[in-house]
Amino acid sequence: MRSRISRGLVFTTLCLIGVSTVYPLVFMAVNSMRTTQAFELNPFGLPTHLSLSSYSALFSTVPFFQSILHSLFVVVPAVILATFASSLAAFVFTKVPIKLGNVLFWTMLMIMFMPGIVVLLPLYVEVARTGLANNFAPAIFIYTAINIPYGTYLLRSNFRAIPDSVVEAARVDGASWFKIFLRVILPIGKPGIITVGILTFLNIWNDLFISLVLLHAPNTEMVTPTLAQLSGKYTSNIPVLMAGLLLGALPTLILYFATARVFIRGMLSGAVR
Repeated sequence: MRSRISRGLVFTTLCLIGVSTVYPLVFMAVNSMRTTQAFELNPFGLPTHLSLSSYSALFSTVPFFQSILHSLFVVVPAVILATFASSLAAFVFTKVPIKLGNVLFWTMLMIMFMPGIVVLLPLYVEVARTGLANNFAPAIFIYTAINIPYGTYLLRSNFRAIPDSVVEAARVDGASWFKIFLRVILPIGKPGIITVGILTFLNIWNDLFISLVLLHAPNTEMVTPTLAQLSGKYTSNIPVLMAGLLLGALPTLILYFATARVFIRGMLSGAVR
């Protein structure tokens, strides 16, 4: 009897969590296809007829599509670089015998607990001095550096689960450390590496402060600052705001559904602890 009650409570809790997660997306999708007048009359009602006027108003008043491209131009190379560097660092800390490896790891880990806002102003001053303000290259490398400790921490536990005998066998066959990393560690740790890549994508895509400071010009602005400005311009026009928020969340949704199985495997295999 107790087990049935406990299972029922767990099931009910999971259902509530699922509803609370999906409801904002449904709310944005429904209200983005309503007129302003219909929303003001009944904010929680269903649309009597579908209208795409909010989307046309969104693209005609702000460079939303351009900001999406800017975000992809920054996020994609930053995710690739950060994930590869995190994988290489986690491999070194778990499989390569180096002196003071744990000390170096925990020193690097301290950076992960440092608030990004603390280093934001010094970073901007240095970037501005080099004349690279509102340039994509510094933003890519800064996002890469900030996300390496986080990815290394997640992948370290994943790589530690790989038997040392596999690495030792490759060393006996004459393989170099880098070749072992490419031919052995990367294929075995693929689920965890993809999981770290997805989480890194989410961290960079949803970031506001760094992108707002480093890329604040109209021709380099990313999607999150554009959405922040949109909320200030169209606070009274909620359907337009909902259309922008929904389109801004669309790339992350597509990424999740495209890699859901691998993401879950990576979570279960110990990539996130």
